[in-house]
Amino acid sequence: MTEAYKHYFELLIACIIYGTVGIYMQHLEDMSIGSIIFYRIFFGLTAVLFYLAISGNLSQLSLKRKKKYLLLLGLLYVFQMFFYYSAIRYLGASSAVLLLYTDPIYLTILAPLLLGEKNTGKTIFALFLGLIGVFYVTRPEGGFEQLEFGSNYLKGVLFGLTGGLFSSGVIISVRYLRDEYNGLTQLFWQSAISLFFLSPFAFSVPRDVLTTNLPVLILFGVLITGIGAVFYIRGVTGVSAITGSILTLLEPVSCIFFDYTVLGSPIHSGMITGCIFILAAAIVISFDNSVSLKKLVFRDKIAINKRAVVRKKPVLRAQGK
Repeated sequence: MTEAYKHYFELLIACIIYGTVGIYMQHLEDMSIGSIIFYRIFFGLTAVLFYLAISGNLSQLSLKRKKKYLLLLGLLYVFQMFFYYSAIRYLGASSAVLLLYTDPIYLTILAPLLLGEKNTGKTIFALFLGLIGVFYVTRPEGGFEQLEFGSNYLKGVLFGLTGGLFSSGVIISVRYLRDEYNGLTQLFWQSAISLFFLSPFAFSVPRDVLTTNLPVLILFGVLITGIGAVFYIRGVTGVSAITGSILTLLEPVSCIFFDYTVLGSPIHSGMITGCIFILAAAIVISFDNSVSLKKLVFRDKIAINKRAVVRKKPVLRAQGK
């Protein structure tokens, strides 16, 4: 296997692993969202530390500048996970992951405000496609007139959209920190800081409930936060920006596949239509020529000079979904 195909394979494996999140959530009983996230991150962080130790890379964890932005990254990540997992509880993994992938919509809106960037025709078109996708994903089968105020479905939609908003904040933070900290370092500190904020939830779980769910929690953490994140970081650093962006779209497709085949969750036509529009929006932005936004969303930078083309370190999406 060539080096390029090895990175493709690693990235695809990571996206497939991330797609199993709904299966674990289905098998975790009598636990709050906060406690699930805490123990998932705890066991995942343990796996990451083990990987860094055996690979001799523990020195990467040293703190440098921009420490307060690492703190912000951890806090944003907690909120992203809380709203994303809450959406899974109310809507199922298929709809929740599609709403999480609305972060390019928020980035298109926020980039001019926070970074002083100008939107192009392609980003506006992508925003339009994304909004259509959100309309179809959030629309109940019987139409919006069937949607009751205060219903679980409406709560799930709001949780999912808010998760996408915080996901965009995470991406902006990751983008800002990339020159100081590589992907694994950000993953470690993002997880460690998250554990600090989530620590009250660790003691709110009855011992018998924790014991019952412990095997699933360990597998959940090691696979999603540990193995999945390492495969993702190794894979995305070895492919081009556009290739990496498109390959990561396998995650929502994988999530929908497992949700339907393993859990037997129904998939209505609106979800498929919305999926097509949201993923199309992401692909359109992938090919956008706005350099700064491209670096922000799609994790890579191509530096061209007279002698060579140099691919610099990519900006990584926050891992451990």
